Amino acid sequence: MSFRALRTLVAIEQTGSFAAAGERLGLTQAAVSTQIRQLEEHLQVRLFDRVGRKQVLNHDGRIVLERAQRIVALYAQLDEGLGAAGQFRGELLLGAIFSIQTGPLGPVLAQLRARYPELKIKVFHGMSIDLAERVERGLLDAAIITEPMQTVPVDFEWSTLEREPFYVIAPRDIPPASDAELLAQHPFIRLDPRAWAGSMIDNELRRRGIAPNEMMELDSLQAALMMVEQGLGVTVMALGRDKAAALAARFCLVPFGEPVLQRNVGLYQRASHGRKALVSVLLAAFGLGNT
Repeated sequence: MSFRALRTLVAIEQTGSFAAAGERLGLTQAAVSTQIRQLEEHLQVRLFDRVGRKQVLNHDGRIVLERAQRIVALYAQLDEGLGAAGQFRGELLLGAIFSIQTGPLGPVLAQLRARYPELKIKVFHGMSIDLAERVERGLLDAAIITEPMQTVPVDFEWSTLEREPFYVIAPRDIPPASDAELLAQHPFIRLDPRAWAGSMIDNELRRRGIAPNEMMELDSLQAALMMVEQGLGVTVMALGRDKAAALAARFCLVPFGEPVLQRNVGLYQRASHGRKALVSVLLAAFGLGNT
């Protein structure tokens, strides 16, 4: 069995097509198809079904993909931790939610990069639920996300970095009002309820018996802020101290919840992995742990 075929299968899933996978890997679409056909012949199963003009992973294909992802991730970690400075070279794959990417992450990564100039850092954005899943699948070394709503699995670790209060965010020039009044008087721009923050907001609205006039649902905090700035309504989101201070010049921020709803933001990682020493340095830069 060819490792290249496994890597190609993972690339197809990540890019969405045989052609895009070939572009990423420097292969022709025909070469990609040949590698997948050889993998199917070796396993004696079909991995893809044709649906219209697209090739779609079938049941067996999804099983093989999951195993291939683990193998490719392990191969990528093969040289991690070798030698005295081995953990501080190569790539750090880090996920981070919006409030962290636009807040404290930049200065922290600048410190890390200055300390370890051979280190390459890739930062991926997304919702907490998606970034946590990518950590669990071994596709990210760590992710800075909202604290998981379920119990953290025994093979993983959680470190709280900050508590972020939630605010109703409204246009800057509206008359003073409470959070409940703002939600009653203005159209509501809802965050995707699949996001953990969205679930917390929905639970608090139900607990207080607030039924806002929903005008729009978005999965992007930046897009929600743009809609509020255009006067289309109000939204609710959690903000760290620095981000809240920056947005206060552009928006009216009213604490949300009775008492004010807050979420923990922190770092989620596997309990044991090849980049753990480097992640410990990252935590120390945020003010947690020891170097």
